[in-house]
Amino acid sequence: MPGRRRSSLTRHYYHVIHRGAARPALFTTPREYREFLAILREGLTRHHVPLVAYIILPTHWHLLLGPTGTTSLSRLLHWVTTTHAVRFRLRRKTAQEDPVYLGRFDSQSVDAPGSLVRICRHVERHALTAGLVRRAQDWPWGSLADRRRDEPAMPLSGSSFLVSDTWLDHVNAVAIDTEQLHCGDASEPPGFGAERRDQPVRMIGRADQHQPDTHVERAKHLRIVKLSATLKPLEQRRNRPTSAIK
Repeated sequence: MPGRRRSSLTRHYYHVIHRGAARPALFTTPREYREFLAILREGLTRHHVPLVAYIILPTHWHLLLGPTGTTSLSRLLHWVTTTHAVRFRLRRKTAQEDPVYLGRFDSQSVDAPGSLVRICRHVERHALTAGLVRRAQDWPWGSLADRRRDEPAMPLSGSSFLVSDTWLDHVNAVAIDTEQLHCGDASEPPGFGAERRDQPVRMIGRADQHQPDTHVERAKHLRIVKLSATLKPLEQRRNRPTSAIK
């Protein structure tokens, strides 16, 4: 029996980010948000990839998908972005050669349970972090609000814990969001991991702390000292007369 490709056997969760190249933004009206969600919903049906969390923002979008293999993931995202780009150009009446997205999507596998929870929180609070809403659940184009509807717009998977008030409070809580420091990366930022605790802490001083003092910067205040004389043994300098202070 021929060996199967590893990508078809290994299944992980994936955090996907894709940024638009369009100006002024990728999504500017509720209709454009709804059209993209309809495309995404159809893509999930075609390729059978579970969707745990999502958020659609004016300039980019985040998806937390899985567990799935890389082959299914790539096929889904290729179909979604290609279909959306075609419909986007038709709606905006832009040239076919104008890019809709900035290159290829970024994806990162998420294996550890702690990282999965952290990324899910990061995705669902992103509109709050960006200052678009006062409460994370008020952004209508994300899974946090979608789960709390009687009829969700997207086929969401995941634990029932994600629909609890405890999770809602956790997403809205004021805390250090480590994923923001790495632009959506699930890894710990420098200084937060156990392997980095023995590194020195960089202190931040005043903005003018390292500026030269003007009263010692001018040449008239300076006197050239012969370094070799100052390095002579003490016995050779003990009886020398004290020089006048200039």
